Order: sequence, then structure tokens, then C-alpha cells
Amino acid sequence: MTVRPIRIGTRKSELAMIQATKVKDALESSGLRGVLIPISSHGDRSLGGDLSTKVGQFVDGIDQLLNSGEADITVHSAKDVPVDTKDGIRTLAYLARGETSDVVISKDMGGWPKLDTLLRDNKSKRLVEVLDDLPIKSKVGTVSGRRQSFLLSSRPDIIPVSVRGHIETRLDRLLDERARFLILAEVGLKRLYEQNAISKRHLALNAIRIREQDWPTAPGQGAIAVHCRDEESELNEKLSTILNHEQTSNEVERERRILKKLGGGCLYPAGVLSKGAIITTAVSPSDWRSKYARGETFEITRYYGDYENFNFEGSQPSHDPVKIDIDEPSLITTLTSNRISTQLRRKGIPTIDKPVVKLSPLAEAWPQGFLSGEDKKSSWPILVLTSPFAAKCAALVSESNPDISKIPWLTLGEGTHKACFQAGITAAYCGTANNSEDLVTYIRDSLPPESRFFVPRSSNSDDYLCNSLADMGFFVRQWIGYENTQTEVETFSLGDDSILLISSPSSAESWARNRLPLPGTVLSMGKSTTIALETTPYFQDSAIHTLDGPTVESIAAFWESRSWGD
Repeated sequence: MTVRPIRIGTRKSELAMIQATKVKDALESSGLRGVLIPISSHGDRSLGGDLSTKVGQFVDGIDQLLNSGEADITVHSAKDVPVDTKDGIRTLAYLARGETSDVVISKDMGGWPKLDTLLRDNKSKRLVEVLDDLPIKSKVGTVSGRRQSFLLSSRPDIIPVSVRGHIETRLDRLLDERARFLILAEVGLKRLYEQNAISKRHLALNAIRIREQDWPTAPGQGAIAVHCRDEESELNEKLSTILNHEQTSNEVERERRILKKLGGGCLYPAGVLSKGAIITTAVSPSDWRSKYARGETFEITRYYGDYENFNFEGSQPSHDPVKIDIDEPSLITTLTSNRISTQLRRKGIPTIDKPVVKLSPLAEAWPQGFLSGEDKKSSWPILVLTSPFAAKCAALVSESNPDISKIPWLTLGEGTHKACFQAGITAAYCGTANNSEDLVTYIRDSLPPESRFFVPRSSNSDDYLCNSLADMGFFVRQWIGYENTQTEVETFSLGDDSILLISSPSSAESWARNRLPLPGTVLSMGKSTTIALETTPYFQDSAIHTLDGPTVESIAAFWESRSWGD
């Protein structure tokens, strides 16, 4: 009688196949036969930057093979497994754990060892030293909430970007300069390296290992989890005996219990590493995204000690608005987002937002169903977002429009990038541009000519960006994605020496229509806004100054250049 082989469900990626093969080899060394059943998961079919909000997307699709009876066991990276598994599924075993560290990789850090060298030694570097090596406003590729929050708590200038795909694909993103740095789990690199599956060009990249005490791992990182149907059977008992590594199982389950206390990693991004009964944890506050997006600082809560003594009391989200007397010299802005004003107030500049336009999303106008299963991901369009409100609209639309959520997003500058980030989405590209002209230059210099762009526009915006990209030969699809309407605003008094910051041409028009008070100095956030101000008679008696860019630094520099009271 022929004994049926054990059917092993797995993702199709090279790393996943290597891990599943480890399971197959362990079975076959014990006299059982195994056969791999590879499929694609939902996570494999997306280039979007919302990975951290879709817990289990790499797991559930594979585990469907158990429910359908197509597989006897499934194989996962333990760090990807949610703390609450689906009904009818349980963890059968954990294989002996591999490396648990994270590695930072770059193509131009001459003081760091080559990746090839790092994977053959065990040297690590303190987190503070690694961060000191990263230049200001470095673009760092990671969509992990744990990694992002750990970075941004110490270096809020860093710009996280979404880098998706298999490990080799992500390493290529360093070579084509989408990101300056990339953070990856060492264990995946090591498993590929042991199979000679990392190319020479990638092994020549520079890399550094972060010391684990400073940067505890994702719970379960480095371990391979094996799932089965939640039923007692002689076969499952036998497979568990063959596959399960007791020390790894105990440590990973400890880490997962702590993660569950912390809300499963969704509420508090956490690093948890168990070495026997001693654990190292680092936990970010629940409102870390919004604090970062507003330009505020936040702290990581750390613990090192016995597992039994671990206790965590989460911090409550807090944001204390600064009360400002509008009759005193102030900076009055027409901004519809409070990100810049919050940062300016933190610098001691009394700032008050007085938006005079209303922005409304037009969700029904956004394209749907434009991706097909046959399309190569490299041919997918890139969503171009030119303002924080465009980012908010895109995040809202993506909740019910799956194709928008899957494609990569490109932001004009840091403000728009942070608006995406606050909504839980890490954009793939940040133009760090001050205006449409700068963005056109960034796209021309940074993206291949076959790139395709989707551009949602305001009802009041011009078509300079879209026309310029089309003239360069890029495919461009544009539509009115959100409506810009003027609002009625009650008048108010201004303190002497106040400054007005006008953020858009439509805000200039609305300010004039409302006959709102004008100070002697008006700041403009761009060339098109300056043209609107200079051609509107209402502003003819004000001195108009155009900022170098819509940045906190340029606004603060202008404010500080004034001689108050002299």
C-alpha cells in the first residue's frame, strides 16, 4: 500500500519555498514523504503601503488550503501569524529558530561592511550609532509599524517609504535609488544566502546589524510556524513530534502572549524578544502615527527582565492645543491641515489656522477595476498625490476601492507623505518637492519612461503637472478627485505685525471675497498662489513674499527674520 505524501501548503516566493523545504526535509529524514503546494497570497498581489494594517494577509490565503482539504499542513514565517488564528486552525509546531536581528542595508555606506561579510559574522552596532550614520531626511524602505516607529521616535526627519516584493526585488529598490536604506529581517537574507540565492550585486551592498538589546525583534521573527487543522489525529501528533523545537516553541509563544496583551500589535507596535524566561520589549504609543504626522515627538516604552514580571500600561493619546490670542502678533494661515501649524507652535511661533475653502472627496469619480490578474506589477499605474487632502481622499477611497489600495502611491512632498502616513499608508515615493515644477523634475529623473500615472486633481487646480508629464511621453490618466469650494468666514481682528500665509490660489480668492483683514505682509506658498495674490486687487497694499517651499523651516526662517517691536 502506497502511503500518501504529506501535502505542505506554502507561498510561492523563493524564501517561502526554502522554508517549506526545511519542513519537507525534516519529514523525509523521519521516513515520511512530503510534497509542496505553492500558491500566491493576498499580500503577494499588492504593491500598496498599508501592509502593517492588514494583519495576516500572508497567512489566511495559505491556510485556506487546510480548510479545503488541499493541504495537510501549511508553513509560515511565525512573525506573520496573527496572535488569534482563524477558527479551525492551530499551530502544530515551530522549527528551530534562526537569526532574530534586523539588518539595515544601503548601496553607498562605505564605512559599513558588505552584506556578504555581514552574513558570515555576528557583529552588531548600537542603535544610536546606526542612526548617527543615516543622513538627514533619509528615505528608509519599510512598511513595518514596529520598525517605522522605532526609527521615528529618535529620528523624526526620516522619510519611510513602502518597498514591497520579494527580497531580491526590495534590494533592487536600493540600486534604483527609490530608497537610500532598507530594513530587512536577517533570517530571510541568511536562508537565501545559504542556498546561494542572493546575487553578487546584492551581496556587494553595504549592511549593518542592529544590536538586539536596542531593537527587539518582531514576536516570532526567525521562527518557522507549521499550521494544521484544529483536530486531534494520530498524524498531527506524529508531525508535531518530528517538527517541533521545544525551546523555540516556548520562546515564541511567550512573545505572542505579550503581543496579545498589547492588542495584537495593531494598537501598540512592539518588539518582543524572549531568551529563555528573560524578555526584552520595546513598545510604541498607540498614537505614534498622528504624533509623527503632526511633528510631535513620542517615546518608546522599554522593559528588560523576567517574563512573569512584565506589565504594560499604555499611554493615552494626548494633544494639548496651544491657546493663542489672535489680537497679538500671529501667523495666520489658510491651511486645511494642522501639521505645519502644530510644528510652528512648537517652535514658539503663535500660529492660527483660518481655512477659507472646503475640500470634499468625489469618491465616485475615482477609477475602479483597472487591475487584472494578468497585469504585471511593473505595469501597474502609480497614484500621484499633490496635497495632504489628496492623500486623505486616496486613503478614504482605498477602503472601498481595492485597486487604489494595491498600487504604489507617490507624494509631492513631506506634508502629503505624512498625510498618507497618518492614514496608515506608507507611500512608495516621496518627491520632496516644493511645487509641481519640482515634482515633474523628480519624476523625470527618478522613474522609468514606461511609468504610468494616475493623478486625482482638485476642481480648482491647473493641468500643468499632467500636461508636463504627458509631454515627456508618460501615460497620464487624470480626473477631478475632490472638490474645492469657497466658504463664508466671519471677520476678526488682527494684532499689529501679524503675517498672513496664503496656501493656494483658491484660498487667496476666498480671503478676498470674504473681505477678511489683511496685515502688511502676506506669505505665499507657491508660484501659482503668488500670481493669484498679485492679480487680485484686494492684496495690492500688502507686501507679498513667496516661500522657497511649503516647509516649516522656510516659514520659521521668515518669521524669525522679522524685527518684532523694533
